[in-house]
Amino acid sequence: MALTMGTLPNYGSKDYSPYTYGTISAVLLISVFAAWRLDVLALIENTPFQFQSNRFPDILLAIFRTACFALSVYTIMILMVRSKTPGKMTALRHEERDLHLFEILGIERLVTFSSWTLIMFGSVFLFSSIGTWHSVFGNVIPDWVRFFSTLLYPIALGSAFLTSTVVRYIIIPSEIKVEGDLSHLFLPHEMVMHNMTVILLAVDLIATQPNLQPEFGLMGVLMGILYVVFAYLWANYGGGYYVYSFIEPRVKGAPQFLAGLAFSIGLFYLGLWLIIELMDKVFLLGAILLCLWVKQIIMFKQPIQV
Repeated sequence: MALTMGTLPNYGSKDYSPYTYGTISAVLLISVFAAWRLDVLALIENTPFQFQSNRFPDILLAIFRTACFALSVYTIMILMVRSKTPGKMTALRHEERDLHLFEILGIERLVTFSSWTLIMFGSVFLFSSIGTWHSVFGNVIPDWVRFFSTLLYPIALGSAFLTSTVVRYIIIPSEIKVEGDLSHLFLPHEMVMHNMTVILLAVDLIATQPNLQPEFGLMGVLMGILYVVFAYLWANYGGGYYVYSFIEPRVKGAPQFLAGLAFSIGLFYLGLWLIIELMDKVFLLGAILLCLWVKQIIMFKQPIQV
């Protein structure tokens, strides 16, 4: 997501950042405590990851997952980091408290949440492809491959579906409202981050019907908190700007909004978990619902602005 959402935040006389930081800290502590009480790490270790498919040959699944990993590497390294064409991003400057058009190059292009989502997407397909190739050749799948595949899969699912939904229903309409330039949201690397990730994850879900647990949604919450903390550090000690104006901690409503944002990844994951549960009982119905969900949140063609 390379744009902020719409307009300049409404700064008042009161600084709400202490409440924002306190809220995020409370959400973090609650999430860690819940993960400890529910023994989520043990669940991850003991939940078998699907390195095989009942519908496709192992070799085909291995090739598919390897291709997904290769797509993420190509998008990050070639289309983004090594690209000589600067990315344009309207972001909120921390000190000046105004919106400013930045041109960014190199690794700085990875500060957006969409980039983090793509990294999670690539990471889960890295480990899952390694495990699937082990299965193809009849080798024992290492425990660390099983662990990271199971750990990262829920985070990738929740992050990807949240990202596509926010872009489709919040960022694009917001930019249309202010007559902003949408063209950069439909560049090849943006298409991968906002569309291809959810499509390919949905294909993997249908092909494997992975073993997942609802408790894994806590990993998504922790991912959301990690990004928010990074965004604050980046604004204060790094680039000097908030990639998204809605995560400015000093404005009224920031504590509630950011707490909701932190939980959003976990909630989207739980929705996908419910669909997987439905597929276990009525496969065709669950698969159709998943496809309809994906169809509603992707957009490949730039809308016509009247």
